Amino acid sequence: MLILIAKTIWLLLPAYTPNNFAVVFGGGTPIDLGKNFVDGKRILGNGKTIRGFVAGVSGGLLVAHIQLFIEKFVGVELFSSLEYSTFLLLAFSLSFGSLCGDAFGSFIKRRFGVERGASFPILDQLGFLVFALLLASRVEGFEKLYTSEVIIAGLILTPLLHLVTNIIAYKLGLKEVPW
Repeated sequence: MLILIAKTIWLLLPAYTPNNFAVVFGGGTPIDLGKNFVDGKRILGNGKTIRGFVAGVSGGLLVAHIQLFIEKFVGVELFSSLEYSTFLLLAFSLSFGSLCGDAFGSFIKRRFGVERGASFPILDQLGFLVFALLLASRVEGFEKLYTSEVIIAGLILTPLLHLVTNIIAYKLGLKEVPW
């Protein structure tokens, strides 16, 4: 069981970390350019920025490359079992998909009148992961690493990890709310 948990967290780090990079290095011009949707509400809001999105994807790719280096150094073969081009596409898909899922969550929250930073259970905890996995599942070799056990474990572990990491970010002053 502990091996499955460790493997799941390891394989999902490129999806877990982009939002952290977006928070730390974000700011600036909103992705929606301040525009409203047809319902008169902001499309995404000020919390989703171009710089944050680029930093998030870049950070996810950086984390994945560090993982690849560690795997080669210690002799573990997860990401390192893939061709480099497949690994790169998978890491990009997980990172990009994670941030798209987060943006989609913001879009849905705006439609429901939920303010920036306010909690929206399930969507906040799993939306980014579902998008990341859906996008990554299109990459050849995905099924080699992301077995049904890993995906199920990820869906169970992610809300717990989400809560813990958000509390830490809040305590460090990186987030305004602990969720």
